Amino acid sequence: MPDVKLNDVTIAYQQMGEGPELVFVHGLAASRAFWFLQYALPLSKHFRITLFDLRGHGYSSMPASGYEAVLVAEDLAGLLDHLGIAACTLIGHSYGGGVALEFAGRYPQRVDKLVVLDTKINALQPTQRLSDSPHLSPFEIEVSRTSGHDWEQEPQVGLLFLEVLARWKTSGGGSEAKDVFTPFGEGRGAQRTAKQFVELLDQTTAMQEVVLPGIDGPAIAALPMPCLWIYGDWSRSMPSCRALQALRPAAEFRIVPEGGHFFPISNAARVMDWLRPFFQIEAESPPRVGG
Repeated sequence: MPDVKLNDVTIAYQQMGEGPELVFVHGLAASRAFWFLQYALPLSKHFRITLFDLRGHGYSSMPASGYEAVLVAEDLAGLLDHLGIAACTLIGHSYGGGVALEFAGRYPQRVDKLVVLDTKINALQPTQRLSDSPHLSPFEIEVSRTSGHDWEQEPQVGLLFLEVLARWKTSGGGSEAKDVFTPFGEGRGAQRTAKQFVELLDQTTAMQEVVLPGIDGPAIAALPMPCLWIYGDWSRSMPSCRALQALRPAAEFRIVPEGGHFFPISNAARVMDWLRPFFQIEAESPPRVGG
C-alpha cells in the first residue's frame, strides 16, 4: 500500500483502473474503504480511480492539528502533485465534500467536474441542530434518549452522534437499534475505526477545526466547473442544500427520497444512476438470458 509524506502528515492511497482521473474524498470517521465496493470498483472500468485516507483516518498519520477543510485540501493538492494528476473529477461525501469544495475553490483549473454528497457547508450552515430534520432514525432515537446529552441544545449534532457511537463501541457497549448504515458497525475494521476516531477526538484539535467556516457563498456560486449536488431529504445537511439551490439555481441537484446522511452506502444504486450521465458513461446492460 503506497503512501506519500507531505510536510507534517503521511497520506495513504491506492489507485485502480485506467482512463480519465476520478478522485474520491471520504468523510469523518471513515476511510477510503467507504467508496471501494459500490463506487470505485465499478467505475474503475471507465476511470483511473484514486482513493486516499484523510489525515487522522485509515492508514494515514494523525498529526495534532491541521484538520480545517482548507488545510486538508492542501493534502489533496500535494497527493495529486505526487501522482502527476494535473486535473480530475472530484467527488466527496460529508466533510470530504467540504474538502473537495475547498480544493475546487482554490484550484478550479484542476477540477473537471465536482460531485458533492450531503455536505454541511460551514459558511452556509454554521450549526447542525436536531431540528434541522423532522426525522430521527432508530439509532438516533435511542442515542438521544440514553446518552445523557441535551440534544435539543447541541449545535453540532452530527459530530456528537459520531462521538457517542465511537465511545460506545470502544467501551464494549453499543446500540440495540440499527440503521440501514451505522458508522462503526459490524465488520473486521469497526473496532479499529472507532478507536482511531476516539484518538482523533482526544489527541487532536480536529473537532474544533472541522466546523470552521471555509469557502463562502459567492465563491461557491462562481465555481466554473460542472457540479452535481446530491442530498438526502432526511439529512440534517439539507439547510446547506437549500442555500446552495438559492446560490446556483441552474445547477444539477438530486434529492434522495427518505435518504439520511449515509445514503451513498444505503442508496448506492440510485446515486450511481445519477453519476453515470453526469460522468457521461452509459449504464451497463443486464446480462442476456437464453438465445
